[in-house]
Amino acid sequence: MTDKHLQDPEAMRLAAAAPQDEELEPIPGQEQLDLDNLCEQWVAWKSTRRFYGPPAKMGSILGQLSGSRTRALKTDGPDAYCSAELAAFHLAYTCQPDALDKWVFDLYYVHRITPVKTAAAALNISRQHFYLVLGEFRKRVHAASLAVLETNLKKGALSNEKVSAPDMTL
Repeated sequence: MTDKHLQDPEAMRLAAAAPQDEELEPIPGQEQLDLDNLCEQWVAWKSTRRFYGPPAKMGSILGQLSGSRTRALKTDGPDAYCSAELAAFHLAYTCQPDALDKWVFDLYYVHRITPVKTAAAALNISRQHFYLVLGEFRKRVHAASLAVLETNLKKGALSNEKVSAPDMTL
């Protein structure tokens, strides 16, 4: 090797290692951590099999008519707890349009896709953009769920008011 190659800046540039693409995961604030916790609770809540009803005695009407059981009903499994906040979150989530942000949310929370970088590449976005879209969607759904809760509270307050007939005994 000659000194000419050691001093040649073009040769040094070509021989240098490729720059590392250091994508650091964004550090979430307390609001994002709270929203993440709410989303995790919602995923557990929505995956329950029974919602506030008594367990089924027989599987179906045809099963009741046949008189014989072909398989046992599953009585175990998760049961949802009554939460107006999670019900409002579910309503707000289902009303969101089917777009990139909802796909990102579904991949992250519902389907538990790992690694995130692969899911982001499948959606043709970067990993940082994936987290940005996820955070914005969580905020939007939470804001919509708060609006649903507020509307329901107002309707509940209106329905609980006593409506009295005008006094006609003059």
